[in-house]
Amino acid sequence: MTRTAARQEEIHFRTSGSTGVPRHWFRLPHQMENEVDLIGRHLVGVVDEVINYAPPQHLFGALFGEWLPRMRQVRVHQAWADPFEPCSVPPGARVLVVCIPMAWELLRRGWPALECARSVVALHSSATAPAAAYELVRQAGPLLRAHEILGATETGGIAHRPLAPDGDGTREWQAFPDVSLVRDAEGSTGGPQELVIRSPRLARPESDPRPPDRWTTGDLVEFTGPRAFRLVGRATSLVKVNGIKVHLARVDEQLSTRLPDTECVALALPEDALTGEGYAVFWTGRRRGVEVADIRAALLGFPSPAKIVEMDRIPRTDTGKPDRQALLAAL
Repeated sequence: MTRTAARQEEIHFRTSGSTGVPRHWFRLPHQMENEVDLIGRHLVGVVDEVINYAPPQHLFGALFGEWLPRMRQVRVHQAWADPFEPCSVPPGARVLVVCIPMAWELLRRGWPALECARSVVALHSSATAPAAAYELVRQAGPLLRAHEILGATETGGIAHRPLAPDGDGTREWQAFPDVSLVRDAEGSTGGPQELVIRSPRLARPESDPRPPDRWTTGDLVEFTGPRAFRLVGRATSLVKVNGIKVHLARVDEQLSTRLPDTECVALALPEDALTGEGYAVFWTGRRRGVEVADIRAALLGFPSPAKIVEMDRIPRTDTGKPDRQALLAAL
């Protein structure tokens, strides 16, 4: 196949970029097929029906809401188009649900319609799983099995782990078989390292003629085995408050654990000449009896946030990630 023909076959995806300027990524059909086959064999198994809450303009939704149903010739309900439309499945069906954060509460409310299924597998990606996910996994097992996938548009799926009923977000991730973890040979102290991977499924950036040899993800991890790690947070989410390192992913985990009915997001603040680095906590949940004092109490053991901002709702992107620009604009 000529390079021109290969370019014509490429599938285009776009990310917002850290500066707000869109970045464009390109994947070949065989990369899409290989990812569907790999994750399908490892996590999903046989499927008769797909319920897809992930918009297909994003890689996660395209893979499991479009490519998997087409490759396996099974029916798909594109729930992202009308999330509040009730879902129904034939009795005895083996169901795959493709989840982003907002899907879990809808899935929990509509669960009785899925209890006739033979099995339900949920894949979750794109953001931290909400409290409703853990609640449903506790209530609906063993009929429901759920898996988290760590990945990005640039990389495809990197690693996976079961979505644990106990809500323990610190469990280790296992790399997919075709992903190599590039470990820092000098990182012998066991401290956090930035996650670097090699994979045949890396996307091609628009500025390059081919995919890169390796990709630095921006995730900070602690390696727990040759192909396993715990996620500490994002390299950009590590701040120092009065000289103390704070991993904002751990702030989010502690808030989620101690205030399960409150939606909270911790974000790094632009460095201030007077106060230095810091972070803010955005939250919503006063109608459930939560007050600012409860936020502070839940953060015992962490340096105090510079700001605690109450919101009517947490703004999110269409894949469920907190909308950082909208949150910082609320300060």
